Amino acid sequence: MSLSDSKARMNSAHRDLMNAWYKVEQHWRDDTSRAFKERSIDPIEKQLRAAMNALEMMEETIRRVRNECGDDRL
Repeated sequence: MSLSDSKARMNSAHRDLMNAWYKVEQHWRDDTSRAFKERSIDPIEKQLRAAMNALEMMEETIRRVRNECGDDRL
């Protein structure tokens, strides 16, 4: 699996998570739901964003290495 594929899967997972939470949040609006979001949803979202940023940085590094080495096979 390529970095682009991984990034696309993470983007999709992030979108799915947030869409599902949005639907739940429409019906579950109390202190428990807010606590759940803070304890569960927010940390997952933060980790997904950090992972996607790391993948972007790795893609850029690989792109630079390929350009500098003149080798498209890397």
